[in-house]
Amino acid sequence: MNYLYLLALCLAFISCCSAAAAYGKTNGQPGCRTEEEISVGSYPHFHNKKQYWVCETLGVPARIAFCPVETAFLTAERICVPWAEWYWSPTVLPPSQPAYGGI
Repeated sequence: MNYLYLLALCLAFISCCSAAAAYGKTNGQPGCRTEEEISVGSYPHFHNKKQYWVCETLGVPARIAFCPVETAFLTAERICVPWAEWYWSPTVLPPSQPAYGGI
């Protein structure tokens, strides 16, 4: 019977750790709070390679944009390219992230 309590405690601990790890993940949206972000203009979406972020106005979070059909956003060139030309590159956080009211 004691093993059931121990098992329940372990499962609760594992689920709490998993939830905490997932909470801190980002999708790469820049906050567009720096001149650098405005001059660079576009940033990759971390989870969907057919989407990217566009910084247009200082202080306004980036808006989402979509690549045309059969293309993906290539981070190195900062443009949409055919899938045959796309290659993986490491994800790097933009200089700033949007503020979400204390979240």
